[in-house]
Amino acid sequence: MAIQESGYDREPTQDDSDALEKSLPHEAPGKEETHPTPDQNDMPLSSRPSPDDDSDAESVGGQRNTMSSKRLMVAIPALSICLFVSFIDQTSVSTATPAIAGDLDTGTATSWIGTSFLIASTAFQLINGRLSDIFGRKNLLLVCLALMALGDLGCGFAQTPSQLFALRSVAGVGGGGINSLVMIIVSDITTLQNRGIYQGWLGAVIALANGVGPFLGGAIVEGATWRWVFWIIPIMTIPTAMVILFLLPLKHRSGDHIEKMKKIDYGGVVLNIASTLLILVPLSGGGVTYAWSSPFFIAATVIGFVLAVMFVLYEWKLVALPIMPLRLYKARYCWALYLQSFLTGLAYFGNFFYLPIYFQSILRYTPLVSGALILPVVITSSIASIACGQYMARIGSYMHCILAGFTLWTLGSGLTLLFNRKTGIGPLIAILIVEGAGIGLTLQPVLVGMYANSNGSDRAVITGLRNFIRTIGGAFGLVVSGVTLSNTLRTGLSGEAFATQELIAELTSSTYALDALDISQAQKERILDVYMQGLHYIFIFFTVCAGISLLLTFWVGNTSLKVAKSVDEESHDSENVSEQEIGEEAKQQFTRHTNAEDGNSSEGKTNV
Repeated sequence: MAIQESGYDREPTQDDSDALEKSLPHEAPGKEETHPTPDQNDMPLSSRPSPDDDSDAESVGGQRNTMSSKRLMVAIPALSICLFVSFIDQTSVSTATPAIAGDLDTGTATSWIGTSFLIASTAFQLINGRLSDIFGRKNLLLVCLALMALGDLGCGFAQTPSQLFALRSVAGVGGGGINSLVMIIVSDITTLQNRGIYQGWLGAVIALANGVGPFLGGAIVEGATWRWVFWIIPIMTIPTAMVILFLLPLKHRSGDHIEKMKKIDYGGVVLNIASTLLILVPLSGGGVTYAWSSPFFIAATVIGFVLAVMFVLYEWKLVALPIMPLRLYKARYCWALYLQSFLTGLAYFGNFFYLPIYFQSILRYTPLVSGALILPVVITSSIASIACGQYMARIGSYMHCILAGFTLWTLGSGLTLLFNRKTGIGPLIAILIVEGAGIGLTLQPVLVGMYANSNGSDRAVITGLRNFIRTIGGAFGLVVSGVTLSNTLRTGLSGEAFATQELIAELTSSTYALDALDISQAQKERILDVYMQGLHYIFIFFTVCAGISLLLTFWVGNTSLKVAKSVDEESHDSENVSEQEIGEEAKQQFTRHTNAEDGNSSEGKTNV
């Protein structure tokens, strides 16, 4: 498929940034660095909204801060450390869960150790993007780091399941915010041309943390107490926050704090959080914590969906600065990219949840070995993510990476159907390598595609929306997978005297209590056979999600990531020009293009 011409006006290239670094006085790392390029240069001219259409974005814009290569060498590692610590917090708990469940006696609520974090993270994803527009990226990032550290510090001292779940929710708010804000900041400080390189790097960092986390959690549990799995996060967060505070040169949002507070979409915040919680909490506990037919489940779910509809209507008609502008859904090709993000969440989160369960519960590996078995996915995902970032920067296409990625992901996910109770290490690693390569080629290019087909001033809310959609998908994926496993166990073990409803509910949440059950070895073998059958059904579900995402690739477009330059611009780049000259030229070109479009069309302005 040919790369479609983007029609970009001039966005600063890396050469421009390097020239500015030489021609402008050097500032202290903590001071403000500016590059007055209009945000609209991040998008195709044909997709730019009229001033009326994005007035809300313009009113909080101005955080574009394209950095030179020298500055990026400081900023990118600092942001990568933030992302790494955040994902370590998410993934290290998986292999520590058996020890936590046994010590705190969580019983059928064991899954809430991870679910509480995921739900809290999801509920605040949309909000983080707009709050960073209003209060500044750096300030909000430091707040999120503090929330994650305090939440995990409290988790280490938790004495009851309720305390642990509540404090994991606090950590989830911070962790989810870090994930979005790091990606938003990277989009602010890079150009569209080289953004794929750095987004690919972030994808590699995420993959690395996804592999190191379970391994680290297993090692800590075997060598110390599970409480250190949580206490280690504040220890890692404090130096990370210091690096961000003193070495990350970002713009500061000036202005009166009262005026900033007035810009917050309070109605949208309340409706979004309430609807998300009322939908995800009962769904996540359905069939285990709550009966599907219970009054609480029915009432909470219905009210949640009603509030979700009210949220959409409120954002559409009643608020000046929405946390989710509906124009984001009108950007060309983005509908397919959003749907891919949802399907990715369904398969991605579930995969990393059920693979360790397969390793420990079916193959009977220790937590440490189970963590190590994730490494084939991690290593190949990291390599693929970095490679696709380089490819996008050189070729200027995100679609090719997405197509190759979902092809490999579908193939690898399909091959997991070969897993059984006696699968050897060789086939296991080979299949995980294929799947890992597919994951690495898709996660960040989907986000880059959204950036390429939308307004540059919407980068923050787009990132928040993508992460919200993906984590919502992850929550639904875990629900569907849990229901599938529960029904399989109930059907497969029907007629067995030992298979009580309480046992099935506990096995659906985890198999950690299997060894302690007072049943014969033959009965345990029967349970494991049925459990393996349930995992096969779950792997089929993940494969279908990856396959549908592959088909959607034909509707994601192939908008070029490269900036078309005129002859004058090429000669202009070869000089050490001043920051003001670059800014004035960009503004003049943007005005000329806008006037030309207005003269050629009497329509095209859409008011939202």
